[in-house]
Amino acid sequence: MSNIANIYQAEILRAVLGPNAHAGKIADPARLRQIAEHLADSELAQSALQAKGYGRGAKSFLDLTREVPNNVRNMIKSLFAPRTPVSYPSLGEAGDHWSM
Repeated sequence: MSNIANIYQAEILRAVLGPNAHAGKIADPARLRQIAEHLADSELAQSALQAKGYGRGAKSFLDLTREVPNNVRNMIKSLFAPRTPVSYPSLGEAGDHWSM
């Protein structure tokens, strides 16, 4: 479990059981660990999205994810789609150095 998940687990324990909480009082430690890891992953995902320019300040994670475009796959496809080739006018004999 990551350090962030450990912090979330301790915060949950203190919030539910009070300041004298310890791990011996947990009824389902595996489930508490899953919840803490999920919170840690959500925090890391939020900071990664903010690093990519989505969200500002104290936006909630839900508001932040709403800013991410839905159609990313088609946006990327259009960036790499084949373009029509550019045709240049014929230079005729001006470009032919061998016919002189």
